[in-house]
This record gives sequence, structure tokens and C-alpha cells, in this order.
Amino acid sequence: MDEKRIEENLNKLKELIPVNHELKESLKKRFKRNRWTKIGIAITVAAAVLLMVFSFGIKHLQDNLITKVNAEELKIINQISFISLGRINAGKIAEYNGTIYIPLHDKGIYKYDSKGFEKIIDKASSEVAVSPDGTKLVFITNTSAGKNAIYIKDLKNGKENKIIESKDPDTYYKDAVFSPDGNKIIYTEQVIVPRETHGFQVKESNINVVDLKSLKITKLADGCCGSFVKNGDAIVFERDNKIIYKNLKDGSEKIIDEGKRPSVSPNGYYIAYEKYELKKEKIEDINVTVNMNNIWIADVSSLTTKKQVTLNVPKSVPPGMPKEEIQNYVTSTLYTYYWPVWSSDSKRIFVLKNLNEDIRGNTMQLMKIELSREELTPEEVVKKFLQAIIVRDEDFARVLMKNPPTIMTVSNPHPVAYEILGSGTEDGKPYVDASLTYGYIMNGYCSVNKSRYYLSPDSNGYIIDSIKDLGTVEFIEKNGTFYKIENNVETKLFDRGEIPKEILPDNLNTHSTTLTYSPKTNIIFFTIQTNDRSQSRIISYDISHRAFKLIDSLENTIIPDIKVDSSGRYLAVLAYNDTSQQSNAYVYNLKTGERVDLRSKFENTKIEEISPQFWQQDKLIFQISLKEGFLYYVYDPYKGQVLIP
Repeated sequence: MDEKRIEENLNKLKELIPVNHELKESLKKRFKRNRWTKIGIAITVAAAVLLMVFSFGIKHLQDNLITKVNAEELKIINQISFISLGRINAGKIAEYNGTIYIPLHDKGIYKYDSKGFEKIIDKASSEVAVSPDGTKLVFITNTSAGKNAIYIKDLKNGKENKIIESKDPDTYYKDAVFSPDGNKIIYTEQVIVPRETHGFQVKESNINVVDLKSLKITKLADGCCGSFVKNGDAIVFERDNKIIYKNLKDGSEKIIDEGKRPSVSPNGYYIAYEKYELKKEKIEDINVTVNMNNIWIADVSSLTTKKQVTLNVPKSVPPGMPKEEIQNYVTSTLYTYYWPVWSSDSKRIFVLKNLNEDIRGNTMQLMKIELSREELTPEEVVKKFLQAIIVRDEDFARVLMKNPPTIMTVSNPHPVAYEILGSGTEDGKPYVDASLTYGYIMNGYCSVNKSRYYLSPDSNGYIIDSIKDLGTVEFIEKNGTFYKIENNVETKLFDRGEIPKEILPDNLNTHSTTLTYSPKTNIIFFTIQTNDRSQSRIISYDISHRAFKLIDSLENTIIPDIKVDSSGRYLAVLAYNDTSQQSNAYVYNLKTGERVDLRSKFENTKIEEISPQFWQQDKLIFQISLKEGFLYYVYDPYKGQVLIP
């Protein structure tokens, strides 16, 4: 084997596995100093590395070889609230390899994955944690005797085993999580007793660990919310509203920050936690005091670098309050963030997000924050911004703008799809061109707005400075006639009389219930229904070739909304069936005519409503409604797969 082939093979290997870059540079220098005499060693090293890959797996190498960055250097690359639980209280969730486990108070523990939303534990619990290998869950519940107990559920065989039971009704367990090797469980034991006047007080709070083989219990510290640090022989926990790092070898402790409910990432690099601060904020141009709640992350290795990863906002001042009173007004934040939990790959943080709103009442959501060592490119920033606008996540949209407006989203017409059109620089400033397609529920109207987004460098990569309007084209149906409006010029496209009779029978109404447009193919899609609503037809009109096509005819169905993807190849349809009294979400392949029923993808989930939300370019984001809440899903029509966001 010659030197060239050795280097080619090593380069291929480098593409497959992560490496320690400092070690790589050091080895490269030594290799170059004596390249011919070291060929035999290089072959041996390559074979040894290959053996490591197959013996320990890529995940093991990632945990140990990827160069860490400080917490403050991590970039927030996405944020989305993808579960809405309404007024149902949720507890501390767990995630493993794309499956999320959610405890709903007094209801049990549910599994949320690409197959649906299914109850897997009947026992009421306020928290759940998953083992490092994803095969077991640990949760806390009450026994029939009114005591607290820690249980483990084996996800392979379905068995539930009680590990520990409290000695009396005043002793409670919480914060149970597995150790990095899966052989122990660290948990909080609290003694809670009534006060002499009213209420309750925590008399004692200990962090214990139980060995799952011997069931031996050892106290580790005074406090709560303990987590082991992988490969660190240390724990992180909360005591007196402070996040503390404790070295288990020498017993030394160090305060990381003020905060609550710390969670250590599975790779042992970072800590996520809740933080409350009194801050001065401007509301209506007047300074008020806000008890600010946000999620922060800190670096485990140095215990010094920190980063705020959510952007909370103050609640509005009650109407009619005099300005002199506002100056001394103390308010809370619009949202409260609870229980940050890391994903199994340590790249995401899941957070419970509660809307503290007096009008609609408190509503709980599950939010995902994606972190990366890499900065977002200008195109990625605009993609995330448009997604946030469509799902009405104004908080994240504001993070991506330098000077965000007060109102960013409206109900109707509402955005239903976006597309990145191109990018470049103008006078040295980067820009991205994109389009937003707007639709109107139960209305023959659609518009496509093109904009240029100017960006500048920011801590996350880039931030949107300003937005320039590049023009809007509208499509509208009025009294059976369809028009295109561009630059304030109205052009007639066609009327009912031009539609072939085999596509549009005589008993169909002249009113279009919904309308959308594909800029890529220059085709509009619209629906027309019978006067008695017994039939709806989905029709396309190719503007360039002035050609009509029947896509589908649905019996006893009303179609209030349709959406076409950015390629013009797939059409998403919301359809209500009068016979079954249920909603359906269909995706049509416009080339083959194939129709996919998204409701049929969920066999073990009792769906109340299902509806397409928007096209994320070539993937459909849709929502299912259950009695427990609303869940977002992703459908990839090219692969025919349902995924969770």
C-alpha cells in the first residue's frame, strides 16, 4: 500500500467519525516529520481507529472526541412550540431518540412519537425520566396506602417494578433520574409537614442515590433536583435557589449561578436551568420592575460561561393605570418556563412554556430549543424567521430581528407556505429573497408576497436588520370569476363558463370555498362545492397554458382550506365529512394523482381534529387535536413518512 492510498483511506475515515482537532494537528506534524518511517505506524493507527468504531460505536466516539465549546459559544438555531396542552398541567418530560414521554397530572404518562400520542402508564405522576439506553423509565407516584414510591418501567416487556416506597405519608420523592451508566437512580427525598398557622413547609430535603442492583441508598447532599455529571464523578443540584456543582471525590462545592431545576446534558458538557431576576424593563415608555423568568445554560467544565437561551417579555400593564403608579409597578413575565430537559443527543432542550394570560387563562406548551456550535447562515435565519411567523411564535421571531414590530402576525389572511428564492449581497450587505404565501379560510383568496431580508452579523450568526417589499401578487374569486391582481392591475383569468362541463357539473355552486397558488408552476388550485354541500371538487388551472384539470371529487365534504408546497408538486387539503362528522387531512401527489390520508397514519391515537398548518418548503407541518391537547407533526411526501418536529 503506497502513501497516497494511505492518506486517501485516512481522509475517508475522517469524514465518518468526529475527531479531536488539536490531537489531529499534533499527529499530522509528527507524521510529516518522518512520513516514510511512520507508514507502518499509520496503518496500525488506522486499523485501531476502525476497531474502535466497530467496537464502541460512533456515539461513544462523539461523546469523547468532539471538541467542546463553552456554553456562551453555543448558537440557538431553532425554537418551536410543538405541543399545546391547553389548561392541562404537564410535568417534567423525558426524550430518547425522537420519542418524548410526557406526564400529565392525574392522567398518567404518555408517549409522543411519529405513530401518535399513547398512554403507556396509567399511574398519575408529575415527572418521568428515561435511562441512557432508552429501555427504561423511572417515575414517582402514590401508592394505595397514600405513600410515595419510585417505579421503573421496562419498555421492552412492559413490567413496572417498585424500587423505593416512603416510610410515611409525610415523606415525598421527586427529581428521579438515572445515572449515566444506568445502574443508579439519583432522587430527592423531602419531609413536608404542616405549618402551625397554615400551609406546609419543607422540613428536610436530601439528595440520595439508590443502587439498582443492591438497592443500597446513599445520601449525597442537602438540596434537590440532583443530576450526575458524566465522566465527572460529580453532581449538580439546587439548594437555596442556587445551582451547585459538587465534587463527589473531595466533597467540595461551587456555586454556578442562581437558579432552579438544573438539568445536566447526557454528554456531561452543559447545565440547563431556570433563572429568575428582577429587571427594569420599559412598558409604554415607562420603567417597571419585572420578575424575569428565562432558561439559561452554563458550562460544566469551567463553571463560568453562561448563556440565556429564551427571551421572555413582561406582561402588559393593566389598562387605565396612572403613569405614576406604573413607575412603581412590579409585574411578572408573559410566559413561565419550567423544567428544562436535554435531549438524548445533548443538542436540544425541551422546556414547558406556560402562557400567563388573564383573558384566555393559563395554557401550557412544550417548546424545543435547538443548539449548535455552528452559526446560522443568512438563509437559515430567514427560514427560521418565516417558520416562526407562520406558527405564530412571535417570541422567537423577535429574537431574529434587530427592531421587531409590536404586532407580527394576523389571523386572516394568514401565511401558509414560504420559499427561499435566492441570496446575495447588496452594497456589501447580505440579503435573502423569500416569498410568503397567504391564504384565507373558506374564502376564494390567495396572495404571494416577495420580500428582501437584509441581515448583519450577530451572536447567533446573523440577524434581520430590515425587510424590503418586492411586490405582491393576489388571486381572488368574485361571483364565479377569477382574477389576478398585480401592481394594482386586475386581470381576468377565467369564469365558470370556461370550465369544461365534465369537470364542473351544472349543479355546482359558483362560489369558491378556498384558493391557493403555486409560483413555481404558475398554477392556481381552487375548490367549488354543490349548493347542497353534498359534493366538493378540487380543480387546478394552469395560467400559462389556460388548462383546467380535475384533481378530486369528494362526496358529502366541505373543503375550507388547501395549501400547495413550494415545488408545486404536492397539495394539502383540509376536508370535513358530513357523514362521519370528522376532519381529514389529505396530501395529493399532483403528478401521479395519489392521495394520502394523514389520519390513517395514527392507528392508536383518538384524533378529534386534524388539519394541515403550513408547508415548510417541501414538508407539511400539520396538527392533530386530542382531548389532551394539540400536537404538531411533520409529513414528508417524498418519503411518505410522518415525523415529529
